[in-house]
Amino acid sequence: MPEVLDQPAVGSENGTSNTGNQQTQAPGWMAALPDDLKGNEALKSYKTIGDLTKSYLETDKKAKEYEGKLANSIPKLGENATQEERDKFFNSLGRPEKPDGYGLTKNSKNASEWDKYWENKLFERGVSLDTAMGLKQDLDAQMTQLVEQHNANLLKENEKAATELKTELGDKYDASVVLASRLWKEWGKTEVDFDKAFATETSANRVTMMRFLLNVAAKTGEDSSLRGSGQRQETKSAFINYDKSPKPPRKG
Repeated sequence: MPEVLDQPAVGSENGTSNTGNQQTQAPGWMAALPDDLKGNEALKSYKTIGDLTKSYLETDKKAKEYEGKLANSIPKLGENATQEERDKFFNSLGRPEKPDGYGLTKNSKNASEWDKYWENKLFERGVSLDTAMGLKQDLDAQMTQLVEQHNANLLKENEKAATELKTELGDKYDASVVLASRLWKEWGKTEVDFDKAFATETSANRVTMMRFLLNVAAKTGEDSSLRGSGQRQETKSAFINYDKSPKPPRKG
């Protein structure tokens, strides 16, 4: 079709189109359009066919860009979505197909019940695998920090308690520790060393137990080493052995 140059408006001799009381001027190139398009208001804003062509090419380019982006997009989940639609949506976001797909039990020091519980919860919430692994690393780091801080506080408490006990016992402190350890093993009938038994306890328990053992030793004579003799002295039995006592004379 030969190019139609700008022409007077379609529909009147003076270049205007009468529609009721309104007069809308149309570019001359629209005269070559089919009758059903000659009155299209959207086309009247293009003064020439060239303007229309440029607009079309720009729009077509953007449409193809959006089409490429939408091809990899994930539609928004509806309010009344079915379980099947929800599963498809969460899986498209990176959620494993099954709860055990998170792999929390691999190289884990936690109880299996704990890991399985959180795998199910993460799955129900639709959490992606990458997000779950990131949260796990953050949680592990936090727990490690809390444990280290707890142990550091226990160490400070033990050091403080030991300092107070050393001040209280003076030069008898070392001997008192040995005595408490010996009594702990002999009377407790345990193979666990005294210090190891309180390694995870608060210092109050350890100090209280030492004072208890030292008090018992003082009342039973087991603290002879603290009195400078250097030898352990057995406490005499408070009971009388009647087998070795003189028998009374028989009557008659």
